[in-house]
Amino acid sequence: MLSSIKRSNLLPLWLLGPVGLLLVVILIWPILQGIALSFYNTRILTYSEGRFIGFANFNALFQDEYFWNSFRVTAIYGIASVTATYALGLGFALLLNREFAGRGLIRTIFILPWAIPEVVAVLIFVWMLDPQFGVLNYVFTALGLISEPLPWLSQSHLALPALVALTAWQQFPLAMLILLAGLQMIPKEQYEAATIDGAGPVSRFFHVTLPGLRSVNIILVLLLTLNSFRRVTMIYAMTRGGPARSTETLSILTYNTAFEYQRIGYAAAVGTTLLMILLFFSVVYFWATRQGKDAR
Repeated sequence: MLSSIKRSNLLPLWLLGPVGLLLVVILIWPILQGIALSFYNTRILTYSEGRFIGFANFNALFQDEYFWNSFRVTAIYGIASVTATYALGLGFALLLNREFAGRGLIRTIFILPWAIPEVVAVLIFVWMLDPQFGVLNYVFTALGLISEPLPWLSQSHLALPALVALTAWQQFPLAMLILLAGLQMIPKEQYEAATIDGAGPVSRFFHVTLPGLRSVNIILVLLLTLNSFRRVTMIYAMTRGGPARSTETLSILTYNTAFEYQRIGYAAAVGTTLLMILLFFSVVYFWATRQGKDAR
């Protein structure tokens, strides 16, 4: 009897063991290797000849103007893209939370940007932003908003806003779905009570809708922030960090340092620093999800 109980208690470990081993091999071990590599001075072509230098890479990192530029770009990109994505997601979630004909079809159409691969989305926007044939310049010129076509991806002050617009367009369906689920969890009785008390649409939004979305908002904002910090494919395919490093986030700096400049040890230091930042946000995300569960 006791042996059968012990076997049943060990069954989850036997089932999870292979998956845990796989995670250690393909995830944990490479991360530990990357952290260890940040303490060495080595390059791709002379990887086996790396020399241990302790914290020298980190000392150089925090004195590197390009690192602080990438940190600033990452912060601006993260704040702008999260704000724009959340605003679009909330707007469309409020629209789709109403009853109207064809709502299911419109929901499906709005989800399409999220289903498009990032590289394909980049190609669409690069064509739209083309200074000679782009539809965006044509529309803005026709409306009189600009006097001549703008080279969106060739000027430092335009490339980052264009990247933020692409990110918001590609990511807002995720925010929309999460916020729509949160809206449908708010009891209708609260809106009815607010209406009886004389609250208008704006007052109901600030006193019923936003408080009802509090736990959802925390999780969504943290999730979007994590995604913005670790995004590589979209940024690299669109600008490669240029022009003049105006879109070079920490993730792109790590890639460029490792594979463009061949400085593997220094790139590992940048990646380790980014890992610590993401770990902080992950802890906050975990804490927020636990608080949300406790609140329910």
